[in-house]
Amino acid sequence: MSDSSRPISPTKPKPRRAGFHSLLSASVGRDNLSMRDLARLLVFGIALLTLSIASVAVDWGGGELALSADDAASETIEAPETVTFESDLLTEERRQEAFTDERNIVRSYDERVKSEQTEQIRLFTTQVGSIREQGSRPVEDRSNDMRSLIEELSLNEAERILGLTDPSWARVSAEAERLVDATLANPLQPEDIARIKEDMGERASAGLSSEERVLAVTLARPFVRANVSIDEAQTRANRERAAAEVEPIPVTVLQGQAIVRDGDIVTVYDIEQLEKLGLLSSTLDLTTRLGRAGLVTILTLTLLAYLFRFHRDVWQGRQLLLVSIVVLGPILMGRLVLPHDEIQYMFPVAASAMLLSVLLDFQIAVVIAGLLSMYLGIIDGMSFDLVLLYFISASAGAFLIWHAERTMTFVWAGVGVFVAAFSIALCFNALDSELSTTVVGELLVETTVMGALAASLTFLSFSLLGSLFGITTHLQLLELAHPNQPLLYRLAREAPGTYHHSIVVSNLAESGVEIVGGDPLFARVAVLYHDIGKIVRPTFFIENQANLENPHDLLDPRVSTRVIIDHVVDGARLARKARLPQPMIDIIEQHHGTMLIRYFYSKTVEAEGSVDEAEFRYPGPKPQSKEAGVIMLADSTEAAVRASAMGGRLANRRDEHHDRANTLEGIVDRVIQERLDDGQLNECDLTLREVDLIRRTFVSILEGIYHPRIDYPELGKTVPSLPVPVGRVDAASV
Repeated sequence: MSDSSRPISPTKPKPRRAGFHSLLSASVGRDNLSMRDLARLLVFGIALLTLSIASVAVDWGGGELALSADDAASETIEAPETVTFESDLLTEERRQEAFTDERNIVRSYDERVKSEQTEQIRLFTTQVGSIREQGSRPVEDRSNDMRSLIEELSLNEAERILGLTDPSWARVSAEAERLVDATLANPLQPEDIARIKEDMGERASAGLSSEERVLAVTLARPFVRANVSIDEAQTRANRERAAAEVEPIPVTVLQGQAIVRDGDIVTVYDIEQLEKLGLLSSTLDLTTRLGRAGLVTILTLTLLAYLFRFHRDVWQGRQLLLVSIVVLGPILMGRLVLPHDEIQYMFPVAASAMLLSVLLDFQIAVVIAGLLSMYLGIIDGMSFDLVLLYFISASAGAFLIWHAERTMTFVWAGVGVFVAAFSIALCFNALDSELSTTVVGELLVETTVMGALAASLTFLSFSLLGSLFGITTHLQLLELAHPNQPLLYRLAREAPGTYHHSIVVSNLAESGVEIVGGDPLFARVAVLYHDIGKIVRPTFFIENQANLENPHDLLDPRVSTRVIIDHVVDGARLARKARLPQPMIDIIEQHHGTMLIRYFYSKTVEAEGSVDEAEFRYPGPKPQSKEAGVIMLADSTEAAVRASAMGGRLANRRDEHHDRANTLEGIVDRVIQERLDDGQLNECDLTLREVDLIRRTFVSILEGIYHPRIDYPELGKTVPSLPVPVGRVDAASV
């Protein structure tokens, strides 16, 4: 393995005592679980469950009669008008009869079964013969070996076979092979196998002794199996063709005809006729209510489990209130909107998923879009077409608006919602009836309204909701990255060295975060602000000193340490004063973790001997996210490489006599390893494999910055010839 691919050794975790709280904490990846957080999630679940059950348990009305199958009619019901319809029940019954007709079954004879099974029993008798020849072994061991070949063989039967003489065994094995061959010569169907095996004793050779016949049959039976099977594909095709050939069965109900008489038991056919005549109300029976309540309970538990397991940051923060709004709001509105068929396709459910996508993440947006669509489908009476339409259109809008960086993205997301909803609505209407220009026009208008409302609601509310719940959007990040922002403006003028350092580190962090699946834009912008605390005392930091005297030479190491640490504290204070998003303030506080300020610590140890190491550590906390971990590594590696380059200690790896520790790769490895060994990355989600990818990325970028440069000669002096690197031909020498 080359030096560049040398793995970075992990830091061994400290053992912890296990308990219920720690196990529960481990399931969400952290150990700071609190009952308050769980109570918050529980309240959300109870509110969602209460509202959803109330929605699906409400009768929508629309008729006069409340009847269901197997009820006793309390009055005679007559048809108010003549109506002819295609009976779904009768048609389905007729099609089922055609489907299950025995004449559709196709059976096929497999000739390979005989040869395969004959070969199997020959192999078996050969193996048994070998076991019989091992006379030096105990009978019990040989019997068990024989039984391992055939499960049906009992211990007693195995011992009886071992007790046969060689001529007797030859007759038994030959007869067993003959029985298998003769039995499989005829077609055997699965339902006949048990009977055939039972009758095999009658077909055994009379020339054998009774013991030999019994053992021959015992050996032959396991190898007899069916050689006739049902051709599933052809049978299925025949059944489906037979069912498809059944024409819909028309039913005509005449005006004044008694559909059900007083005291009669109502049948499913009566219910169908009452529904077609519009006489049946939508009153739900207890079973239906319980079924729908059970379904929404399962959906609620699924959502809670998903949030608990995969989105701890959501349910332990203010974002849970955002999820509550975008889930409970549509369910409440759906209770009012969905009974009206003419506006179902205008309902902007997609706005919920779009808000979650632009404010949180595309994954949680899609998951909640799917669950919310199922909630609304249950509310509408188990409507599959609405579930699919709402889910696909919401997912399309969430995908297009994910990581939105321009306002025009909201328009395109609305267009995506319209296209998805219109396409699905068109398909479902084509399945139900023939499409007409009028129907297509209505669908076009309704889905256009849906897309426009979804885009408008998202655009008008995302900024407000983001501010209320402490969520940093990409549009906000782009605004914060502008050099005219007050803090960046001050940093560039009062601490230009730090500003330049932040620019370089932002490039490193952006690339590193991108390769590990984080938010690269957030990382880039957060790094621009990570050292803003240095504008309070800019000359106390080496990158801003230029040719000035280093003030730390005149200070006590403890005072210098306090000044260095204060740039984190001052940075967080300035960030809060400027109302920067909390995630960026977290980066400021975490980008040094609890690292030891080694230089001043070493000076103090030299002067005083034993000192408290805690005095010389940053207050932390350690990085809590991938972005914070990458930024810590980017900040420290860039500073270390820059210091070596400025001090003339950066070695060229192409030099055969170079010291690897002073090469760019060696410095990057050392800095990252120090932070791993110090446990600085223990609380973020970075894996060792990701850390190695980050290391390679940093090396690649830093080599482009701190590459060797040519000393240009003064005018009028001879230009020294440049050595041609091995393996390359310089264009000037051709």
